[in-house]
Amino acid sequence: MATIIKRNGKKGISYKIQVAVKDVGLGKMVTKSTTWKPEKGMTEKEIDTACTVFAEDFERQVINSFKTAEEDKGNVNITFKALSDKWLARAVKLYGVSYEGNASQALEIVLPLIGGYKVKDISASIVQSTFDKIDALRKEVYIIYPKKHIKDILFRQGIDFIWLRNETELNNASLSLIFNGKRVGIKFATMFAEVCKMDINRLFDVEIKREPYATSTLKRFKTVIYNVLSYAVRLCIVERNYASSEFVDMGKRQQKQVRCMDEQQLQKFYETLMKVENIEWRVAVLTTLLTGMRRGEVCGLNWDDIDFEQAKIHIQRSYSESPRHGIILKEPKTAKSNRIIAIPELLLQALREYKEWYDKRRVEWGDRWVESGSVFIQRHGERVHPANLKMWVNKTCQRAGIEHFSVHSLRHTNIAIQIMAHVPIVTVAGRAGHSRTSTTTDVYAYYVQSSDRSAAQTLDNIFSNIGAN
Repeated sequence: MATIIKRNGKKGISYKIQVAVKDVGLGKMVTKSTTWKPEKGMTEKEIDTACTVFAEDFERQVINSFKTAEEDKGNVNITFKALSDKWLARAVKLYGVSYEGNASQALEIVLPLIGGYKVKDISASIVQSTFDKIDALRKEVYIIYPKKHIKDILFRQGIDFIWLRNETELNNASLSLIFNGKRVGIKFATMFAEVCKMDINRLFDVEIKREPYATSTLKRFKTVIYNVLSYAVRLCIVERNYASSEFVDMGKRQQKQVRCMDEQQLQKFYETLMKVENIEWRVAVLTTLLTGMRRGEVCGLNWDDIDFEQAKIHIQRSYSESPRHGIILKEPKTAKSNRIIAIPELLLQALREYKEWYDKRRVEWGDRWVESGSVFIQRHGERVHPANLKMWVNKTCQRAGIEHFSVHSLRHTNIAIQIMAHVPIVTVAGRAGHSRTSTTTDVYAYYVQSSDRSAAQTLDNIFSNIGAN
């Protein structure tokens, strides 16, 4: 039975769930744990019930994850749904909670289409029919803007920005969007309405559209079917994986054109960034631009990761959102994403200046300071929310008077600059954290070709001059 431990922390009450299970392979008991936090406004009875259900579900997942696959071998009557549960429990152990979140999200879509079939009865035609249905799926897209008079509505309830910022756990960057009349997501709008104890439609104009899924998302839905059936082959339940391209049409994955700043846009962006008074904003965006780090990697950066003597940064974690687990600190995207890169002197000096500001701020906050070890922080020292970096990049673009570029566009720009400067592809791929150099050449094919043309022109100029002499 799972053990439930109640904990009172700075951010409220949470519950630690522990499950002890025997690992047959190791021949000993091992303990797995997780944390559950009740939603605001729940009664004690609701908390007890919800926590118990969560603990039981976690215990079931842990036990299933340690069961040997031998018991499933030859189980010809197992359904796709039942096998997908077993595959997912195994995938969590191998790839972590972030992978589990994305896979669970995909399974929610595909199981209503194929989950009831016995695995042994799934043929190529059934898989192809399922893939065709997946291609025809549409998703609900919420377009949400705050009411024009939302500040007046809140004021009549005694609510203002200062109260929301200081007395709630709502993200400051997202709060700024609301108070500036900008679009927000359904998740944050729902949280905001709950905190304000008002109906969401009283505070926001909500429009719902049905749109097709992105090609990459459709591919992810199909891939989860392929992975479950591959597991079935390994367990000798079936002989062939009918979700492979040998039997069905997976559909072509369209390569999106990367968006990079041109030279003029980059100059305006950089000049504007250097004039930003908020030092954290300035240095965080500069770090992204000069290293090409992903947004989660910048937000996951700790001071211990920076070697000021050697002018290097060790990128070894990411702070980003998981579909099932919210914002979590996790390992980087791939094994190659755990990397050490050299940084330019310009960034090194900016980080030194920022460290001085950081240390003064820590002293000023005293006992209220939260020691997270994070380079980029919220008001009291907690790790910065990824939405803040997005907001800083957006505002820099607006001040610079250029079109909107995302945080990831800064990464694209950094990589494209290296390629155009004839930095070896192996080096570019290594700094970017790409698992293969082919990823770099495929995604940035246009810039590789442009660099190749430039190299050809250079050779032509050199040998033309030799011939002239």
